[in-house]
Amino acid sequence: MRPKLKFILPLIFLLVIATGSYFLWAGDQKQESNARQFEDLDRLNEVMVKIMNYYVEEKEFGDLIDSAINGMLRDLDMHSVYMDKKQYENLMIDTEGEFGGLGIQLSVRDNYPTVLAPIDDTPASRLGIQSGDMIIEIEGESTKGWSSDQAVEKLRGKPGTQVNLKIGRQGLDEPIPIVITREIIKVPSITYSTTIENVGYVRLARFAKKTVTELSDVLRGFEAQRVKGVIIDLRGNPGGLLTSAFEVADLFLDKDKLIVYTEGRTPANNQKFFSSARAIHGNYPVVILQDGASASASEIVAGALQDWDRALIVGQTSFGKGSVQTVFRVGKEDALKLTTQKYFTPSKRCIHRDYDDSGEPIVTEDSTKEYFTESGRVVYGGGGITPDWNVELPEFTDFQRNLEIRGLFFSFAVKYTAYHTVGDNFDVDAAVTKEFKKFLTEKEFAYTEADFTPENVTYVDRAIRREVFRKLHGTKGAYVATLAEDEQIVKILEMFRSVKTLDEAFKYAARQTELAKTEKK
Repeated sequence: MRPKLKFILPLIFLLVIATGSYFLWAGDQKQESNARQFEDLDRLNEVMVKIMNYYVEEKEFGDLIDSAINGMLRDLDMHSVYMDKKQYENLMIDTEGEFGGLGIQLSVRDNYPTVLAPIDDTPASRLGIQSGDMIIEIEGESTKGWSSDQAVEKLRGKPGTQVNLKIGRQGLDEPIPIVITREIIKVPSITYSTTIENVGYVRLARFAKKTVTELSDVLRGFEAQRVKGVIIDLRGNPGGLLTSAFEVADLFLDKDKLIVYTEGRTPANNQKFFSSARAIHGNYPVVILQDGASASASEIVAGALQDWDRALIVGQTSFGKGSVQTVFRVGKEDALKLTTQKYFTPSKRCIHRDYDDSGEPIVTEDSTKEYFTESGRVVYGGGGITPDWNVELPEFTDFQRNLEIRGLFFSFAVKYTAYHTVGDNFDVDAAVTKEFKKFLTEKEFAYTEADFTPENVTYVDRAIRREVFRKLHGTKGAYVATLAEDEQIVKILEMFRSVKTLDEAFKYAARQTELAKTEKK
């Protein structure tokens, strides 16, 4: 039933009263400005009333409010968003690093939610759920055609409760029924760490509450082995908790060093964050590896360590997500994530970078402006963190991209390991390649022999090996299979063979940069 006008007006009046609370803090604003704002709210009220009473089709009042909110946010930046209960809960999971669930990473393969990898020491791993297992039923309901989000929503729940699944596994004729009890799942910030040629490597995937504890433990292990340097891989790391970024940077800086500062509309809310030097991990060169998807907290760490000459930054310019979002609860379950400030590095570089409608970064005067590190090294503004040593990865060919988009390497690995005995010495030979081509034909993937150029053959071999090891050993297996062939890692290791100090690493990177410029001419 359509709400009556007399019910709408009190709601609008409450909106006006609530908005009035905003005006309280701005007591120094002119009375005329306040009056104009109330007039604008009255316009909104009139439009809402007219739509509710006279529009050709009935509209839900809540839907109109949602549209009005979304309309306001469209004129703001991409990071200011209104979140419903589910979106807010997912945000909390990302920052807290914990949730009630089974402990599996999901993606859709062959029209079903499929396990990419079980997380170690979780209900899923203990019950023997494997990479490549298809979740074909949840609580008796077919999952065919479901998205990953739909499956995740059903699988997560209160710890201690049970969920009934049916699992389809390659090589078995009948699905496997499983009753699994949910637990608190702790998502690790560090997905892999190892040493290569006596250089420590750590893959830091997110910044959460316990990131600094995880990283400290790994660094102490490296130091016990007397490594000659450490690579912290922040590629693809979208950020996370601001406090976690401070804590990570703090591990490498002397006391009272500025890590980052924020500036916004209200000077009283601007903040500066300094290191406390509670535990210094030093005496060896640190390399931060980043790419265009490294953002937010990743950029705070990279910017601080670069400005204080505490790390060599390698890779590509980072994303430029240098803004602070404050989360305001709205109503009983929703929330508003609103950009309130911007980040600046110790050398006064603004980390934030704006993008145009096509997704391309906007070039500003600051893009060519020179800033200086503590020792006087030149670094650049323009948003994001520009690396000291730009090392690009080869771009995907169309053939490679299409195979990855369809998830065919992973699907092949699932099938191949179901019918072949595969050990840790697995490699891709002519027989495996022949079987892969047959698999592509079965999946109706269009290709010709001309697509198997030397470049594509190398990529296919590495991708098959990566996914076979992922199937056998989870996410860590994929790192084991590919790390030694990662072109950026290979170049960093080459550097470590000829440098002993961070100052020597800076000079090495500068020489490589000049050499690259010469080769382009």
